[in-house]
Amino acid sequence: MSQRSNRILSSAVRWVLVVVAATIIGGIITGAISSHLISTRFGSPGKPIHTQAPPIQQKWRFATSGSVSAALALGDDGTIYAASEDGFVYALDSAGNLKWKFNAGRVRIAPVLGADDTIYVTNEDQLIFAINRDGTQRWSNGGGPNADKGMGSIAPSIDQNHLYTPWRGQLRAVRLTNGTFDWPTGYGFERNGSVIVLPNGLVVYDGRGRMDAADSTGRTQWEYPVMNPPVTVDMITRNHGYIPDGNFWLESPMAVGDDGTIYACVPDSRFVAISSEGRFKWEFKTKIHTVNSASPVIATDGTIYFGSHDGILYALRPDGNLKWSFDAAGGPISAAPVLAQDETIYFVNDTALMAMSPDGKLLAQFPVDARAFSSPTLAPDGSLYVAWQEGNIIAFAGTHGGLLNNAWPKFQAGSANSGRARSF
Repeated sequence: MSQRSNRILSSAVRWVLVVVAATIIGGIITGAISSHLISTRFGSPGKPIHTQAPPIQQKWRFATSGSVSAALALGDDGTIYAASEDGFVYALDSAGNLKWKFNAGRVRIAPVLGADDTIYVTNEDQLIFAINRDGTQRWSNGGGPNADKGMGSIAPSIDQNHLYTPWRGQLRAVRLTNGTFDWPTGYGFERNGSVIVLPNGLVVYDGRGRMDAADSTGRTQWEYPVMNPPVTVDMITRNHGYIPDGNFWLESPMAVGDDGTIYACVPDSRFVAISSEGRFKWEFKTKIHTVNSASPVIATDGTIYFGSHDGILYALRPDGNLKWSFDAAGGPISAAPVLAQDETIYFVNDTALMAMSPDGKLLAQFPVDARAFSSPTLAPDGSLYVAWQEGNIIAFAGTHGGLLNNAWPKFQAGSANSGRARSF
């Protein structure tokens, strides 16, 4: 081979090596940049990117044998109640010791406590239980072959006389004393929403594509949106005996402000405000088109906080304008936040429990590697209780006081998950 040919071959080899090396180095750099961008936006399991925040101290941990996706309830004596999908309702003392467990069947609905701390739960077969404080059964009702199977996670509400929860396609008023049904109302219900009781006694619930309000006898007082045209016998007949569905489907449980305004998330990334008379007030749209299933909570000054599946915690003013937002960078926020006495906001996503100041600054965090659908709750001494999908219930040493004393500081209004709004 001639010298000229050798030079050409050597030059070609060098260029090939340069191109290969550049490709490898470029790939490494691009991968590193991509990994950084992905971790910055979404975080990595158990390693939230907000590493500058101090840790929240863990006190104890209790493991159930099944998922806990419903909110915990907290009794006046400090007992923590958890409904697990392993078929049991657990009662723990404030030190994390098991007091008792009750076999209720698979439950995805948060326990509700009466004024005497009787515990009410509904299982997936719509069998409703009243459980005494010592873990014994008081009564049961519902269930049966014609019950709606797959109850979902619709949160019931309670007042002095009744538990309001669905059974066989209608909302029922269940007498607390013996479990009998006083009246039914509505036609159908959403399986991931809630029932609330306004201070004027109206029971508001999310029906089939509508928000409905019934009085103490079960008669509908208003609905949003209003049926237009009004329902007729012919319309029901043509719809196989059912009232036609509306187009207003709630994606989250509701919350109620001091002035009676009802807040909830609906499709198309919208957060809406409806008056206590059933009139539309305003709406806010999140940044990314997503499903938002976390219930809102409300601060003393009327600020509304809610988490979104886009991983952002939003703070809205009472008129619906954005106050601030915080990108938690760790996956969707699927559970309602909780507000402490000093208005600190606690919330969970797939990578951490976080504590936020009222002006949107991260105060502290606890890394996790599990999904959380169960909303946190606070004890009077500031202890924070959180349940994760994997079945772990963890207590943290909170430093911001107990539950905020206002209209709606947590999921379903308070520690008992009553869903009952106070006077406004």
